[in-house]
Amino acid sequence: RLAYCPIEKAGETRLIRLLFHAATGEANATFAHLVQASDKNLLPSLSGLAHTARLAVLACADFVKVVVVRDPLERLLSAYLDLCEPRADDGPARSGHREQHCEGFPLPRWRPSFDQLVDHLAALPPHERSDLNQHFLPQAYFCGLVAPRADAAASSDDLLFSHGTLPRFHHVVRLSAATFAADMLSVLASVGVAESTAHRFLQMRDGHDTGAAGRVQRYYTRESAAAARGVYSVDYSTFRLPEPAWLADLAGYTHGIR
Repeated sequence: RLAYCPIEKAGETRLIRLLFHAATGEANATFAHLVQASDKNLLPSLSGLAHTARLAVLACADFVKVVVVRDPLERLLSAYLDLCEPRADDGPARSGHREQHCEGFPLPRWRPSFDQLVDHLAALPPHERSDLNQHFLPQAYFCGLVAPRADAAASSDDLLFSHGTLPRFHHVVRLSAATFAADMLSVLASVGVAESTAHRFLQMRDGHDTGAAGRVQRYYTRESAAAARGVYSVDYSTFRLPEPAWLADLAGYTHGIR
């Protein structure tokens, strides 16, 4: 049995589709089907369980527990491209989705640049970042992986887990790593998912794919990269994530991980 903590903008749709297929045999589930299945607790998703049930799963040795995390700067850009940047194919449904989820800029007349979005997030006190919508929420705060402090004076680097659920997880897989596919195939094989099935679902793409990994240097400046790195420092610290190699190509970027 597998318990998966889904994180927005970290490949969660592909993995939920795979789990839905394993549970039902359905290979072409729509996003609406996945949401309905999650709401009815038909999938082994920690986020879909009540707090007491979640704790029971985390304490159960029979469940293999996995979370997939993404480089925070790449994930932030993907969220911006998906939810905030106007696109030529925007229709009423897509515009409504953007208005609902573009953090800090919910109205159609507000079309922030990427720098404006980063500035908005960087201006938030660290203790308020645990209240961001899930597309922009630091990954460390999903599924109770880290318990954020309520102390308004706390810095983001202080928000390290003390009673969080992360130590219960067997696998923390990095979506941005070159070894992602091999790592996930290994995890899925350990719970009986055939390699051919897992590989097919891991290769799936949908309308929320933004190609952010190949566009980071078009959007980030050294200033916005340093500001975003500060916003998501809790992710870099918690998951021991390396800074992406492309930061070295931004002239003057010197933040570094302590």
